[in-house]
Amino acid sequence: MKKLTILTGTTRGLGAAMAEQLAAGGEHLVTLSRKASPNLIEIAKSHGTALTQIEVDLSNSEAVKNAASQLLPLFAGYSHIRFIHNAGTVTPIAQTPNLTNLEAINDAFHVNITSAIFLTAHVLNSATQATDRRVMLISSGAGRNVSSGWAVYCATKAAMDRFAEAAQLDMGDRARVVSMAPGVIDTPMQETIRATSKNDLPSLDRFIGFKENKQLADPATVAQRLLKILESEAFGTKTIDDIRQHNA
Repeated sequence: MKKLTILTGTTRGLGAAMAEQLAAGGEHLVTLSRKASPNLIEIAKSHGTALTQIEVDLSNSEAVKNAASQLLPLFAGYSHIRFIHNAGTVTPIAQTPNLTNLEAINDAFHVNITSAIFLTAHVLNSATQATDRRVMLISSGAGRNVSSGWAVYCATKAAMDRFAEAAQLDMGDRARVVSMAPGVIDTPMQETIRATSKNDLPSLDRFIGFKENKQLADPATVAQRLLKILESEAFGTKTIDDIRQHNA
């Protein structure tokens, strides 16, 4: 088996944890993130892992197109292709009448779902020789349970769920596409949420409680579980999935 894994959003949090574990896996890891990581270079080197780091701002259309073109020559010779879209932004957080920053709204959609759709299509279209193609889109319970102040984030994650379902219908048994909710994790995204005004996010106390009551999962532990699920035979059984439904 020759495996190529493409992972977005590796600068920090869950993405950084997944990248570190994949860099120690001895296969080929491709990261798409705002900046390259010297730490990943060292991990990959010590474990004999091929590493390709593509610097890209996923809110920028031309940058995403350029990153996709850099992926093209990497697929040759790989029978197992994995694409994990982990990149995401929780902002803007605001009550609906205050969602007046069009650039911020566009950026959120571009990072959370538009780039995911484009890159998924590019991967599936380019990796036609692969016999095992799997796509894991890191979604959120916010796409399935609405929260006040989270109109944009909820909308992007709900769109991710619907995209995954449509993509799976399109691909049939030629690929496995899953929109995976990873649970509540102790990441910088949670810090951003806790720094929000209660006027913008009425459920703020709940998120503060997650931290105070030690209910936030460790990123490295969640990363390990997600990667195990991705490689399991059961992956793809449910297109709309949740890590909390797995014992891995």
